Amino acid sequence: MSLVLGIDTGGTHTDAVALDPATGAVVAWHKTPTTHANLALGISAAISGLQGIAPSQVSLVTLSTTLATNAAIEGLGGRVCALLIGYDEAMLRRYGLLHRIHAAALEFIPGRHDVFGEERTPLDEDALRRAVERQRAHVDAFALSSYLAVRNPEHELRAAEVVAELTDRPVVTGGAIGRSLDSVRRATTAVLNARLIPHVERLLTAIDRGVTQRGIAAPVTVVRGDGAVMPLAYARARPVETLLSGPAASAVGAHRLTGRDAALVVDMGGTTTDVALLRDGRPKISDQGAAISDWRTAVRAADVRSFGIGGDSRILADPLDLSVGPQRVEPLSAAAGADPTVAEALARIDRDNVTHRLVPVWEFLAVNGASDNAVRSSAEQEVCNALLEGPLDVSTLAKRVGLADARLLNLRSLVARGLVRRIGLTPTDVLHARGEFQGFDVESAVRACRVAARESRVDLETFLGRTHELVIRHLGEGVLRRAVAEFDHRASEADDRLGRFLIDRSLSRRHRRDPLDARLAITDPIVALGAPARAWLPKVAERLHAQSHVPELAGVASAVGAASSQVVEQVEFLLRPLYARSGVTGYVVHGPAERRRFASIAAARAYIEQAGPALARSRALTAGAPEPHVAQTEHSWDAPSENPGESGYLMETRFTFTGIGQPDGQPCPPL
Repeated sequence: MSLVLGIDTGGTHTDAVALDPATGAVVAWHKTPTTHANLALGISAAISGLQGIAPSQVSLVTLSTTLATNAAIEGLGGRVCALLIGYDEAMLRRYGLLHRIHAAALEFIPGRHDVFGEERTPLDEDALRRAVERQRAHVDAFALSSYLAVRNPEHELRAAEVVAELTDRPVVTGGAIGRSLDSVRRATTAVLNARLIPHVERLLTAIDRGVTQRGIAAPVTVVRGDGAVMPLAYARARPVETLLSGPAASAVGAHRLTGRDAALVVDMGGTTTDVALLRDGRPKISDQGAAISDWRTAVRAADVRSFGIGGDSRILADPLDLSVGPQRVEPLSAAAGADPTVAEALARIDRDNVTHRLVPVWEFLAVNGASDNAVRSSAEQEVCNALLEGPLDVSTLAKRVGLADARLLNLRSLVARGLVRRIGLTPTDVLHARGEFQGFDVESAVRACRVAARESRVDLETFLGRTHELVIRHLGEGVLRRAVAEFDHRASEADDRLGRFLIDRSLSRRHRRDPLDARLAITDPIVALGAPARAWLPKVAERLHAQSHVPELAGVASAVGAASSQVVEQVEFLLRPLYARSGVTGYVVHGPAERRRFASIAAARAYIEQAGPALARSRALTAGAPEPHVAQTEHSWDAPSENPGESGYLMETRFTFTGIGQPDGQPCPPL
């Protein structure tokens, strides 16, 4: 029996399923903790846990992951210099757009094309070289974006060659990833892709190693953010395309596990909760590009709302505030269960009434086994050295590195770059302390909650009740906002007083109907997925007056979706007439990697109708579908004539060619 192996690596757990592609049945599954210090260990353990599965039975391995999504939400990743060719710095500053690019450094390089792809200002290679020389010692990667590269990519391509001559840092071009005309989105996408390369490379190397170590010789594919799969080599170069990979796979998995064609799929993981809309059995695709936290990208992806609340979200508490997320930390109950020194230190902190109103004294830091070539300051190196023998609570760590107060610890860069990880209080610990879950060290969870309650100046039961309610409110608000986005994206992001009133009243435990019955109800059924799903999401659905369904394999739905995904490769060609006072002087075709001019529309269309299907088919074949079929659509935009009765003027025709097929020739699993 030939099997497809689906693997999902999340912030907390790594899941593996073996799926029979002939029947669609899951014949084995296993869940194991994600081993952040060495991802290959967790992947290998997940595969090893599939009882009765021989390596020779596996014909395909498909990976989905929340790693890129989590990194974007938590602000993780390397330092990137954005080289912006032809961008107007003054305009970006005037409209407050510079901060949306999220680069550690910005360099503006002269060079410009117009909307027809004609060069107006040549690329200033000398300015480019000077910019690279200024930044190469201070950043981990370079991101290139030319203002109108979607109309002509020649400046981007040449600039990439120049940068590669000057540095061994990764170089990413915006045009290779996003085809959006929105230049800021393309620059943002290139920066995020560059930030993610080292972060996601660890995972891709680990999956390759884990599969090989288990004696599996099958090809490996990765789920993209739109629910389709791509080869491992694609994912190495374009990790940004794995944004929302996990949620997209979850939506596919929800359809596989429930048979529902329409639903709100709510997947609660360790770091994030993702809400996707299932329509016709597939995740609905965003027409704007993936949006994660304050990242607005040009990546084709499922229309998912991801927000930083999960089973491992960081809880902070003091007398004036209580917050959950968006940062992920390792749950104290899990860390204490695995390392007795953490449990002993936590007991001491509780017993000695250790307190600090401005620092969470219940938190610990641990080193992540960073590579020797990671760039660190002397202070950062001291912190890493102090943690080499094991985790330390923040107060002890400050003393070890010679600081008088834990507030002086500057850990942001170490945590953001994955060199050091936090261990702290989470919703998982709250469930332990409330007696609703007992998977790890319950006593350590109670102690941590007691210390946090003491800092909040409340008793333990009050603290647990407030935190539990806050998690439900965050989850419910995320579901409501995703539903509102179907009507108005801007309204779904707004935070005006009327909207806040409606959200609060809809999620209230004590509903009041006099003189106004103010509540929002979800009409789609909620399919609840993820390891924490049963503990939290049915309560959220109840508040929102919605049906809820938790499938039997809810905890491994993303791995099921990964094993069920197809190859979908889409290419676009844009045909535009060239107008002059005398009329149409020719036609220009903008393709994925080139720009061509034609004397007649017939010649332009003939070129597109030959090149488009061939390119879509070629990309689908390269992506692992040996027998793809190609679907074609076209849409024209005509400007109306000023003279009544006359036909309009063709402005452009957009051709889309989509190569679709099962990876490695696997038959499509029936429902």
